[in-house]
Amino acid sequence: MRRVPRSTSAVRVLLAVMVAAGLASITTGPSPMETLAANDLRAAKPAPAAVAPAAEVAKADDVIQVRHLIAPGETFVTILVGEGVSAIEARAWEQAAASAYDVDAVQPRHALVITFSRDGHELRACDYEIDKYALLSMRVAHGQVQARLKAMPQLAAVRGVVGRVEASLAASASAAGIPARMVSQLADVFGWEVDLETDVRRGDEFRLVYAEVRDDSGTAHPGDILAAEITSHGRTLRAIRFENEKGESEYYDPQGHAIGKGFLKYPLEFDYVSSQFGARMHPVLKRPAQHMGVDFAAPIGTPVRAVASGVVTFAGYAHGYGNQVGIDHQAPYATSYSHLRRIAKGLRVGAEVRKGQVIGYVGRSGLATGPHLHFMLFIDGTYVNPLTVKLPASEQLAGARRFQFAVLSHELLDRLAALTSHVELPSVSFATPADVLRPNLSALD
Repeated sequence: MRRVPRSTSAVRVLLAVMVAAGLASITTGPSPMETLAANDLRAAKPAPAAVAPAAEVAKADDVIQVRHLIAPGETFVTILVGEGVSAIEARAWEQAAASAYDVDAVQPRHALVITFSRDGHELRACDYEIDKYALLSMRVAHGQVQARLKAMPQLAAVRGVVGRVEASLAASASAAGIPARMVSQLADVFGWEVDLETDVRRGDEFRLVYAEVRDDSGTAHPGDILAAEITSHGRTLRAIRFENEKGESEYYDPQGHAIGKGFLKYPLEFDYVSSQFGARMHPVLKRPAQHMGVDFAAPIGTPVRAVASGVVTFAGYAHGYGNQVGIDHQAPYATSYSHLRRIAKGLRVGAEVRKGQVIGYVGRSGLATGPHLHFMLFIDGTYVNPLTVKLPASEQLAGARRFQFAVLSHELLDRLAALTSHVELPSVSFATPADVLRPNLSALD
């Protein structure tokens, strides 16, 4: 394997960060120069490298995208069926793919990006990342599934943003030029450490380094956060995106501890909590009632995510709770999701679900005065407050991966620290040998 010269250590490390962060499908091109100034990395030439689509579950205006990392033994058909597509429809997509690529050859640790209509009824597209150069693209057009091979999406920029909270975090982030989906990512990254709705106040600061990708039409889209920092009440939290031994991208603190504790804090894209856990006046029955769980107000049809991997124990109508999904996670934890407009297509008792998988859609079924999600968490069958519960620590990196992470995190933390209006980081070139872009990370020593 060729190595990047020592004189380009900043280049080596930033590229390796993207690989370790799960942005591994990168190809090289000419020599665009990227400069990380106060607010962003601006390309001097639009001749970027390529990067794979990111995010486990992404929400656009009219579609839901699920990024599935293929596990050993899985097939194209079983993956689609697991996402709620009927076996007949899945095989029809398999047959349609044959004109461009044999999907029997899908490989573990490669990604399949599945696109559904916002309500989850229609499978609209599939994109399989064949390698760092090619993508199998399948789309429904004129009632038929059409398949073709495409080049991987191109890296448009790696952007850095620094801002100060003046009102809400969401409003301040938008004013600083941070895409809306980044606020939801921040909530997923730091949700267990700080409440972005109530704890973040005026004067607090945030810093981000994130990827931006360009599709084949030339349109740029925000990718994933590579590194983030929030300072609130004098306390600073930092997170670095890094690929674990399973090939899954997680966020770790600078000491190599996974931040997420294996659970998402919020079952929706970041929104506000409309009713706290505890006693209250029941809005329908008009009498005091213990309120076990948390209500998240959201528009009808908003996708609801499983907060952790597990097995479905209930999927149906539950009287006052309306349409409900129950999931058993690793003992002793279980969760339920109520008042759904409908349950995700194909979800049934006994089905395995992954953290972040869409399991239903916000509604107002059962005893509900308006559209919202009623979310409950149980420990050994006992209700607990899902927003304040103390969950056990998650994994910690060890051995060679801990060393690799330390090298990468050091470089990214330096870049976060330098994101001010007065400091400009050295130029970073993405023109490096292609064979270092999918390393086993031993190339960093």
